[in-house]
Amino acid sequence: MNRLAIISNPKSHRNLRGPLVLRDQPECDFFAGFAEPETQAELLRALINFKQQGADIIAINGGDGTVRDVLTALWQADPDWRPALSIIPGGKTNMIAYDVGSARHGPAGLRQILDAAGKGVLGRNKVSRPVLDIIRPNDPGPPICGMLFGTGAFSRGTALSRAQANALGLYQGLAVALTIASMSVRTLRGTDGENPVTAVTADGASVQDGPQFLMLATSSQRIIMGLKPFWGPRGGAIRYTVIDAPPRRLLSALLPVLRGKPKPWMHAAGYRSGSAGHLTVRLTSSFTVDGELFDPGHSGLIELSARRLYDFVHP
Repeated sequence: MNRLAIISNPKSHRNLRGPLVLRDQPECDFFAGFAEPETQAELLRALINFKQQGADIIAINGGDGTVRDVLTALWQADPDWRPALSIIPGGKTNMIAYDVGSARHGPAGLRQILDAAGKGVLGRNKVSRPVLDIIRPNDPGPPICGMLFGTGAFSRGTALSRAQANALGLYQGLAVALTIASMSVRTLRGTDGENPVTAVTADGASVQDGPQFLMLATSSQRIIMGLKPFWGPRGGAIRYTVIDAPPRRLLSALLPVLRGKPKPWMHAAGYRSGSAGHLTVRLTSSFTVDGELFDPGHSGLIELSARRLYDFVHP
């Protein structure tokens, strides 16, 4: 029988309305523990304890950032430990939950997961995804582990989403739509700010060298709102798109980029996409992993790989 443990983030968007409370921890063989860590150190300790308790399914009540933090702490606890993950979506966009499937929100989702675990059927609905391990080779510390990496206009769009869309009470797909529209308008007006000078290589081959407008990389298969901003061969676990700066004919390219159906002129104009097992990025500005901004470190060198596979299960 599977052993289930639950991580709940009290700071996630939906949990601010009322935390997920497990009033009576089940006294049964399938339950391995419940924790509400408020720091990454507390999260790591909770996961180490769950591993010692024999947990092989971790339910995560939170948003994309919570899933990223759990994936990062799992690497710190034991890079070879592969518990299945089950999501109770509690964030503002929940893009990972959209990709892999999830329980319902809040207490209803908790009841779903506990019921399915008690019946031994929680792993019946399952998908597998490789996870991005993002390292800064010249800086100490563990990798950042997640599903969606971005820089350039995407990082600025993340900050914009927090400042504008969420302030207007817009979340999920509406926040993504407003962010895309705002980025496009700012770029066309020439007010989007500086573009980081970067170099991008995919499996050792140069993809881009010079000013960059935007870069995306993901190990997900589905993106919220049905967006498909990737094209080209799918031989590697990481799909990526890079757009040179300043973006040429952006208004004409926007819809083909979002649909993953480029026009013949776009490659020569600096719109490139493909897949790889390993990416190297050198940049001079912050980057985003699943909704949070990170500093690139003093060298600006970032490496992305996706060698570790996790199962995601839902009721």
